[in-house]
Amino acid sequence: MLDINQIMEILPHRYPFLLVDRVLEFEYGKRVVGIKNVTMNEPFFQGHFPGQPVMPGVLMIEAMAQLSGIILLSFPQTKGKMSYFASIENVRFRKPVVPGDQIRMEVDLYKMKGPVGKTRGKCYVDGKVVVEAEMTFSMADAAVTSKIDSTATIHPSAEIGKDVVIGPHAYIGEGVKLGNGVTIEANVVIEKWTTIGDETHVHYGAIIGNATQDKKFRGEKSYVRIGKRNVIREYVTINRATAKEGETIIGDDNLLLTMVHIGHDCVLGNNIIMSNAVQVAGHVIVEDNVVVGGMAGFTQFSRIGKMAMVGGYSKVNQDVPPFTLVEGSPATIRTLNTVGMERNGVTNPNAMKKAYRIFFRSKINLSQALEKVASEIAQTPEVIYLTNFLKAESHNGVMRGKADSPIEEEE
Repeated sequence: MLDINQIMEILPHRYPFLLVDRVLEFEYGKRVVGIKNVTMNEPFFQGHFPGQPVMPGVLMIEAMAQLSGIILLSFPQTKGKMSYFASIENVRFRKPVVPGDQIRMEVDLYKMKGPVGKTRGKCYVDGKVVVEAEMTFSMADAAVTSKIDSTATIHPSAEIGKDVVIGPHAYIGEGVKLGNGVTIEANVVIEKWTTIGDETHVHYGAIIGNATQDKKFRGEKSYVRIGKRNVIREYVTINRATAKEGETIIGDDNLLLTMVHIGHDCVLGNNIIMSNAVQVAGHVIVEDNVVVGGMAGFTQFSRIGKMAMVGGYSKVNQDVPPFTLVEGSPATIRTLNTVGMERNGVTNPNAMKKAYRIFFRSKINLSQALEKVASEIAQTPEVIYLTNFLKAESHNGVMRGKADSPIEEEE
């Protein structure tokens, strides 16, 4: 005998299309007997036929085909393959099947040659034949090799890519889309309307796409969009956006360590590292190649420029300029992130060092600093990027530092 969990290890079918509830007898390479319990809760009864529900005959054939698959996929040479219909012959429908009936299906394998298998099947209700058919199947490589634990809950509208792994007691909600090669470990919750890109790995207990914690939220449809090759460690939480059709966005190749929180409407770029328990409020923008130490916190609407580094335990309540290293509570600029620039291939660090001194160590105001950098410093891509960041509109203001603050000298 095989219960439903064992059946799901053999057959790829899932709700609402798995039509075998239990295998009562199985004789390897010869015969299999199973049952299908027909209830009014079957989704096809909503339209077939209202007021006089009858199980569609094609679904009874499909149920026998699925039972046939248990024989056909039990051979060593067919392991990991799929069984597809090649032909159906000598079909006879004897009696309607209605809610409350239990169908007993008996299938015999009478020919198996290479990739082709043939079976004969009959369905019985109360000992009387209701349908019979001869079926031919072609064995082919499986298009999808996903491994989904039988205890996982997956909404019927979810879209699951190839080679996806979903662990025990995971929950995949309405409208979720998982790309190819995604791994969802045990007890992960992926809430409604979340998209996760190829090869992203979500570790134990993470919660992604849950409702925003914004008090203005009234249940609007909003999204989380996560890119490719991200590593999202244990107990990370990522809220979807507040506004209708809004998005919380995570780019590619990011590493979010244990208990990181990403609030609503945030936008994270690529190649970001956030250490344990970093807390990011709503509407924060974090650009590419940023590194954040553990326990740091970000005020809503902050901007963190690319290649910046934020020290552990920092309280960030202003925008962090790109290429800088900041830390403290509240965080202030300590130095230029020369190591980060070197790792990310900045080719003219001297120009950045000169621009840094003007912007962050001199006593002149920002307008004067912008003019001085434009006239005196080589306009490398990094200098231009820093200049544009400082010119951009800011909700919280941009950290600049003071000439007499304890900032490390750059030689």
